[in-house]
Amino acid sequence: MLKYKPDFEHALKYWDAFWSHELIDRPCTMIFAQKSNEQLFMSRLQAVDDDFSVSFSAGQKYLDNTAFLGEAMPGFRPGFGPDQMAAFLGMPLQINPDSRDTSWTEKIVEDWKDFMPLRLDENNHVWQRMKQFHKAAQEFCKDKCPLMNIDLHSSIDCLEAMRGAENLLFDIIDKPQLVDELMNQIRPIYKQIYNELWKYGDKQRVGSSTSLQLFSRGQTDMIQADFICLLSPDMFRRFVLPAIKDEAEFLTDAAFHLDGPDALKHLDDILAIKEIKVVQWVPGEGRKPNYQWPEVIHKIQAVGKSTVLYGTCEEIKSFHGQYKPELIVYEAWAKSPEEGQELLDWLKRNT
Repeated sequence: MLKYKPDFEHALKYWDAFWSHELIDRPCTMIFAQKSNEQLFMSRLQAVDDDFSVSFSAGQKYLDNTAFLGEAMPGFRPGFGPDQMAAFLGMPLQINPDSRDTSWTEKIVEDWKDFMPLRLDENNHVWQRMKQFHKAAQEFCKDKCPLMNIDLHSSIDCLEAMRGAENLLFDIIDKPQLVDELMNQIRPIYKQIYNELWKYGDKQRVGSSTSLQLFSRGQTDMIQADFICLLSPDMFRRFVLPAIKDEAEFLTDAAFHLDGPDALKHLDDILAIKEIKVVQWVPGEGRKPNYQWPEVIHKIQAVGKSTVLYGTCEEIKSFHGQYKPELIVYEAWAKSPEEGQELLDWLKRNT
């Protein structure tokens, strides 16, 4: 069916089992195996007006030099960086011209009333380019790989990208009713963007993938709200939790990206959202890997939700069996396709 995933239908059975919290003969396992020693990128972050070939060239090299084993899916993700939703709403978008490893918006909002009501202007240049990017990516991906969802830092993260973290915190303290209204205005924009981009890439037939690789036959996404690290539980419940719940209810298979120890104070509230099926715990740079946080992983699994555990092939063998296998997806980079296949065989023998 797909050039870079000849066992696509077989992998879909494991993804179906994963979303249903069922086990076939091993945990759902994504193994990306390098075929060369060259540094690879799924796509190359590019400026809005760059020719799309910048990304397609990097994407083609990634597809040609990577083996997608188990439930790992090949894919291409269009994008202009993490703050692109704020750019759709009028914020100037900047990219590091040297490394091209990230982008950011200029926080130009001085008075929210100058930008209200928040809405997606169909004539916004960045939004128009994103749709053009998707149209081109649709052709690039045809018969090769799925077209992945874009990285959408929506709701409170989008407001932060417009106003800046410090100013937004002052708004929450000094003008809570205004922030209530802003959150009410921005929530439907997520669905508007998702529905428009869902039209590209034959997702209804092929399926879709979150920006962090989880795959589903239905509408899936990795909900993110990194700004919550700065909020108290009461602030989180008032301003952000309704938006997270709203997005989760909209999706077929919803996952949540829990980023950093400062976000753990909100875990109970996130786990209480029944529509969230997966909580991806990322401890952050310089900390022990996520599989070494048993108190967090067990808490997630105790309420019947799944999680993502990362490691080398040998690391996965070392902690396999410590957590419920039907509520896990493993993700590993292997040094070779042979090493990756050996892990899959080992998991079948030891599950």
